[in-house]
Amino acid sequence: MHYFHNKEESAEILRRALQMMAPHEAGFHPLSYAVWYEHAADLNPGLSRDLEKIIAAESVLAETDVARLYALHIAARDVEAFERAQSQLRTLLEDTATGADSAQTAAVQFTRSLEGLFGELEQPADPVALKRVVAELLSQAQSMHLVTSEFSEKLATNRAEVVSVIERLERAQTEPLRDPLTGINNRHGFQRAADALGTSLSNLTGVALLAADIDHFKKINDTHGHVIGDKVLLKIAEILRTHIRAQDTPSRLGGDEFAVLLPGISLSAAAALAEQIRTSVARTLISRLDGVEYVGQVSLSIGLAMGEEDDTLESLRHRADAAMYKAKDAGRNRIGLAAQRAPTAAGAHSGQ
Repeated sequence: MHYFHNKEESAEILRRALQMMAPHEAGFHPLSYAVWYEHAADLNPGLSRDLEKIIAAESVLAETDVARLYALHIAARDVEAFERAQSQLRTLLEDTATGADSAQTAAVQFTRSLEGLFGELEQPADPVALKRVVAELLSQAQSMHLVTSEFSEKLATNRAEVVSVIERLERAQTEPLRDPLTGINNRHGFQRAADALGTSLSNLTGVALLAADIDHFKKINDTHGHVIGDKVLLKIAEILRTHIRAQDTPSRLGGDEFAVLLPGISLSAAAALAEQIRTSVARTLISRLDGVEYVGQVSLSIGLAMGEEDDTLESLRHRADAAMYKAKDAGRNRIGLAAQRAPTAAGAHSGQ
């Protein structure tokens, strides 16, 4: 497994992992750390499910538990990924070798044909016989050209497939789905969740999108520092997780920009949820660890858009963002509702 986190991100994950490890019997060694690191960074869903079952049962992890989890979810995963890639590459190499054998066989046949025709040309020949030999040469050359062209295309296709296999492995390792600071989805996770909705639903009708932005976040960072700023981001993520349903997807898209996908919900229910989130954030006070310095009130501007029949994720996000900026322009710490999209020509005619 290739871990992508920089020094600051991995330090935060280490802090969370050590807190999680502390109540358990297993020692603080590389295997134990790998298990808790991947859980704290939300890199391994299967591992996290097993760990959470153990924690829910109020059990403690012994050395044997850690060894089993590591073997099952980390070592086995890396071996399986390698074996899958190895199998795919072996198939491509075998296909290429088969194509090379066919091209070689065709080349041998072509050479023998040329030798035979050359032998005929050593004898005196009338124009009709000479024309026949030339025609045969052209036919054999065309056949050879066809074989080499097909082999060249196969090589190009296989090369593209090899590159695709490598890129998929690299993406799986370098594009994690979770934000390392808050633990909720990052932009990739948000896109993955939206793609999953797109495959399970015929369109985005009945899917609400909340787009939220922390008011005056730059001022918070500039005045109180990034440590306080990170505490604000963590608190916002915690509030989102507290209020949403199990099927909803909270995400931090970058900076102080958050989004929540809410499938199967009415406009009134989505608006009520957005108001609960806004109110909870407005009641939150963030302080330094020593409790001396307070940020003051933290607030969100939230935009709400409901998916319609012809919406794409891009158009839904655009309308939710526009509603969020409308809320900011109206004074911040409020909710903006997106306008409905204009009906298509077909829809307009059908309504007449």
